[in-house]
Amino acid sequence: MVGKVLGFAAQVAPWAIVSGLAYAAAFIKPSVEPLPLPQPLNEPRDLFYDVSESALGKFWFAGNNGLILEGGQTIEQWQRHIMSEPVNLQGIAASADGTVLAVGNAGWTFSHRGNGGWEPHQLPVSDIAGKLIEVTWQDGYFWVIGEMGAIFRTDAKTTQWENLSIEGDVALNDITQADNGDLWITAEFGTLYRSVDQGNSWKGQELGYESLRSLAFKGSEGVIVGNGGVMYHTDDSGLNWAEVSSPTSEHLYDVIHDGTRWLATGNGGALLSSNDGESWSLISPDGFADGYHTRLLATENGVLIAGQSIGLLSSGSWKSLPDSLAGGR
Repeated sequence: MVGKVLGFAAQVAPWAIVSGLAYAAAFIKPSVEPLPLPQPLNEPRDLFYDVSESALGKFWFAGNNGLILEGGQTIEQWQRHIMSEPVNLQGIAASADGTVLAVGNAGWTFSHRGNGGWEPHQLPVSDIAGKLIEVTWQDGYFWVIGEMGAIFRTDAKTTQWENLSIEGDVALNDITQADNGDLWITAEFGTLYRSVDQGNSWKGQELGYESLRSLAFKGSEGVIVGNGGVMYHTDDSGLNWAEVSSPTSEHLYDVIHDGTRWLATGNGGALLSSNDGESWSLISPDGFADGYHTRLLATENGVLIAGQSIGLLSSGSWKSLPDSLAGGR
């Protein structure tokens, strides 16, 4: 009897095993606990368009796909932020009290205060061309400009918005204030706008035909840079502008005075320097990338530069960020 039972079990056992495996495959879902992968601060696909400083040694880089890098003096102070809308962020600025405002494509803005998160807000822009190109903090207001003549102004808390837009199909690229209080905007097609009443009205003039990208003032002196390497200079707070010789035909995207000299940057690794705003020369710091760079920011320790790469220009040398803070890791 025992032999018969064992023989029957031997016949049934293989089928039982096969049935059990089939049941497991159909109904039992294996679970794997993934190990968290460290998120790099800066990835090869990252591109940056603007940089701002909210406090001494605290920096913000605005980039593509909703990326903002928060930077500091040590690698531990750096953080990577991704906005709720994956739009390219073209501009970023900080108020006197530390509020940070980033602006970008499709009219999206993102504000950040203290230790809080990022609050999204979409401005009423054109469905055809709704890119917000630049934001700056001046006289207690954030000023935001962009395509289709978009001009917006808001308070430090970014809660009250005013629409001061210019009519017309023109992209506005940069806005700044001269020492005498006048507001200036560089735009497409060689157009330069000026407001003497805090943005309530604007008067335009044509400086050639190349798009004007950026302008900066130092006292009564001012410099404009634009596409094709064009450069203009004024010594009377903008009453008269004269074109000056440029050492490059690359598009130039930004110009500043860093407290000692004028600097400009743009495509093809172009980096220009001038002592008087009229005579310019190309400079080539060791390691400076050949790609485009869109923004310059004078800081206590040197000039931060944002673009295809980000870094610090100090005493004629270039340090890539945040790599140099991490010992080249």
